[in-house]
Parts: sequence; C-alpha cells; structure tokens
Amino acid sequence: MTTQDLRHHNRTVIVTGGSSGIGRGVAIRFAEEGANIIIADIRESPKQGNRYETDMTTPTADVINNSTPGSAKFVETDVSDSESVASMIETTIESYSRLDVVVNNAGIQIVGDSQTITIEQWQRSLEIDLNGYFYTAKYAIPHIVEQNGQIINIGSVRGFEGGGGPPYAAAKGGVVNLTRDLAMELGDESVRVNCINPGYIETPLQDIVTEDDFEESQAQTLLSRFGTPRDVANVAVFLASEEAGFITGANIPVDGGWLAHSRV
Repeated sequence: MTTQDLRHHNRTVIVTGGSSGIGRGVAIRFAEEGANIIIADIRESPKQGNRYETDMTTPTADVINNSTPGSAKFVETDVSDSESVASMIETTIESYSRLDVVVNNAGIQIVGDSQTITIEQWQRSLEIDLNGYFYTAKYAIPHIVEQNGQIINIGSVRGFEGGGGPPYAAAKGGVVNLTRDLAMELGDESVRVNCINPGYIETPLQDIVTEDDFEESQAQTLLSRFGTPRDVANVAVFLASEEAGFITGANIPVDGGWLAHSRV
C-alpha cells in the first residue's frame, strides 16, 4: 500500500482520552491510515481493566510510532480545564502545523443515582463528559475551518434512553445536541460534525458493570457479541473521510442493535 492509498495520510487528528479504551482504538486506527495523532489525555499509560484489556502496558503513542505509517505525540491534557485544552491545541499546531480532525472521546462514568451521587461528582462528570467536548471544539474550530475538517464526538446509547447514572446520561444527551448545533454552525464552512453513539464496548470502563448489568447488556445487544474499540474506530475513520462527505449532524449508533428495540 502506498501513501496515496491511505485515507488520512499526513492529516492531523486529536483524540481526547486516547490513552485507553475507545480513544486508543480510534487513535491507532487513524494512524494506520497515515495520520499524525495527538493523544490528549490526563495520563499516558493505558488503563488496565479487570475484564477487558487486562494486559495493556504500552502507551498509545509508542504503538503508533513503532507499528503504523502514522506518527503520534502524547500531550498531557485535562479536558475539564479550558486552559489545558487551549494549550493542547497550541501544541498540536506547533507540532504538525495543521489540524484536520478532532475526536472528542475523553470521559468518565460515576456509578450511582440522584441520591447517592454527590454534587461534586455531578459537576466533575459534566465538566469532563460535556464541557470538555465544548472546550476542545471551541479552540479547535478556527484551525479545523482552515482545512475544511471534521469533528467527531463520541456519545453513547445512554444519551437517547437514559441509564448509566444521572450525570452520564445528561452529558451524553448534551453531546447529541451539541453535535447537531455545531453542524448547523459550521456547515457553511464545509466542516462536518457527527457523533458516534456506542453501546456496550469491551474497555476498562466496563469494570463498573455488575453481573446483572452485564446480563442486561447481553440481552439488549442484538448481535451475538459486544463491540470493540476497533468497531467504533472504523466508523470514525469513515466519518472523517471523503466517503462520508455528505454526512453531517448525524448521530450514528455503533451498538450491535441496542437502540433498535428501544422504547424511546
């Protein structure tokens, strides 16, 4: 395969939360297509799960630089801090002189309900799971416009039907509509904005899942397996490509059929 065959050769892609889970899968997949990746995360070492990705030790940037045609750089970033995000965007431009794609992915999920989750936990979750998406988009957009680039938000099926805890469901519902609003704002600039909404994906985030939750997720998923980070990554790579040139403002489930029989 030549560089001309790579869909994202020499493009610059920011992936927030790119050290682990879905973000790691997305970063590696874009690098396989020749992109230069900024891994924007609060930690460089990948998380190790109890059920999935139990033996992850190599940082995402090292995997990319050693085994793909792309390149990568880790930039320590707290997406809940607007100044940290702005600094990360500046580092991106200093490193690669351009910005083509942002994948907003960094997130947390706090177990509990309205009575057990504290006010501080509520605020922290929204700061990361929703505000962080806005901060990243805000500071990235002037550079993305120059390249007629793309923004891809990682939402969740929980943004459509609830579940997963009050702050998580609220934030992901916000991401769904943030996607639509940014698509409206940026359409005249030929910048496309879309959202991928995963169902149950095999990542360390699932350590919070109880056995009852696990069985419920199996029942909710129509296909005979759960999703993997690469399932989400393949859709992200497509959405950022010319093949998806007439898709914007879309919220696309990557959920194995989870929402197909939702009551919503």
